[in-house]
Amino acid sequence: MWIERQNKKALFLQAVTSLKDQVLVLRGARQVGKTSFIINALKTIEPHAQIRINLASRGRSVIQGIEYYGRDFFGASEDASQLLYNISLTVGDLGKLTRPIIVFIDEADQFPISLETIQSLAGRADKLKVIYTGSNLENIALKNAATGRKRFFDLYPITFQEFLKAYGKDDALRYLLQVSLADKTFSEMYHQELIDLFDLYLRLGGMPRIVDAFIDVASRTQPIPELISDLVASVEENVKTVLGDRLALYEYEDVLRKLALFSMETLKFSRLQVQHARRSEVKKLVNKTVGARVAHKIRLYDSGDDLSKYILFDSGVLNYLLNGSDLLNSTITAAHKAIQYETAAGNEILATLPSRDDLFYWKSKRGAQVEFMLKAPKLVAIDVKSTRGDVRSLDSCAVYTEELEAIIKISKEPLRYDAGHIASIPNQGLTRKIPLITLPFYLAGRLCELLGSSALARNF
Repeated sequence: MWIERQNKKALFLQAVTSLKDQVLVLRGARQVGKTSFIINALKTIEPHAQIRINLASRGRSVIQGIEYYGRDFFGASEDASQLLYNISLTVGDLGKLTRPIIVFIDEADQFPISLETIQSLAGRADKLKVIYTGSNLENIALKNAATGRKRFFDLYPITFQEFLKAYGKDDALRYLLQVSLADKTFSEMYHQELIDLFDLYLRLGGMPRIVDAFIDVASRTQPIPELISDLVASVEENVKTVLGDRLALYEYEDVLRKLALFSMETLKFSRLQVQHARRSEVKKLVNKTVGARVAHKIRLYDSGDDLSKYILFDSGVLNYLLNGSDLLNSTITAAHKAIQYETAAGNEILATLPSRDDLFYWKSKRGAQVEFMLKAPKLVAIDVKSTRGDVRSLDSCAVYTEELEAIIKISKEPLRYDAGHIASIPNQGLTRKIPLITLPFYLAGRLCELLGSSALARNF
C-alpha cells in the first residue's frame, strides 16, 4: 500500500516548481522513504519531462519498476558539462524548451562529485528543476559549498497525523484537527482513542516499511521483528560508511543504544568512549550520526557552550534499540517509556519546524530541566510527562526566564488553557503569572499551529 503524505507533498511540489537559481536538496535518514516520496510526488506533474539518475549505479538500472540513468549519464565533470550534454541529447536543445525539465538525482552521496555541480545547475533553474537526495548528504566534504544555491527540504518519518490517515482512523483524525484552544467542547471518547492510538504509534514509529507492514497485513512479506531488525541494521551501516578506519573501534549499534538511553539529558561524550578512542573521535561519531539525520541535536537555550542533548529520529527505531524487535508486545519500563514519549513528542514538533535547529532545551544551574523550548511563534518552554506529572521544572523556567511567554506540559491529560497560572519556586519565595497549556501527546504536531492561532493571541 502507499502511505499518502498529502500536505508534505504539496509543500514539496511548491518548492520544486518555484526554484530560482537554486537546486532542491531533499534530506532525510536512510529508509525514511525519500525516493518513493519524490517519485510519487512527481507523478502529479508528469507533463514536465523527467530525467531520473541513480548514482549508486554506473549505468542504467530499473529499481521497483522505475528506470534510472547512472553515473555515466551524469559524467565526471564538476561544471556539469557532460550531464547537460546528455540531457540535451535526451530531450533536445535546452534553449528551446517551453517547459522546465525535472531532473531527479538519487543517491547523490554515493558520487560526491555530483554535489560539486550544484553551482552550475542552480543557474539553469529556468530550464532544469534539479532535485538531489541521499542519506548522507550532510556528511560529504565539498570543495564548493555552493552557498545560497541550495534550497533544503526535510523529510521526516511518517507523523502521527499521517499514520492516522493511513490506518483509516478518519473520525479520530477529524477530531484531532478541529480541536482548538478557543473551543470549550471536549470528547472523552475521542481523547482516549487518540491517546491509545498514540501509544501504538509510539511503539511502531513512522518508518514507512514498518507502518505499511502493520496496516497492510495481507501484503506483509516479513514479520515486523525481522523488518525492524533489517531496517536498523541498514541505518547503522549507512552511518558506518563515513566514520573512517579509526572509528571502526566502535560497535556502532552499542553507541546508538547509548545515545538513546542518554537522550533525556545533556550528553557527556565520555559516556560513549571505548578503549583507544579519543573524545574528539566520539564527538565526530555523534556529529556524523546527526549528519545522517539518525539523531537530532537539541542545543541548550541561551548558551554558547556545546551542552547539547540528542534524540533519535524515530520512536520505533528507539523502541527496537531499548526494548527489542517485538515492537508491539515487548515490556517497556517506566524509564524507557519516558524516553520514548520525549522522543516521539520532540519528533512530532520537529517535523513542523522550518529547521531542526529551531528546537532547544532549558536547564537551570540548580538542575531543573525542561525537555524543549521554541523561540517562534512564541517563546515557550515544553515539558513532556509520561504520566500526569507536575510542572515544577516549567515553573522554574518561567521564573528564571523573564522573556518566556508560556509554559506547556505535554502528557496524557486533555487539552487545557490556564491563562492565570502562577509559577512558583516555594523555597525561594519567587512567583510569576504565566499562561500554562496542557497538551495531549496527539496534539504535539499541532503545537506551532495552536501557538500561532488568533484565539491564543488574544489571550497573550
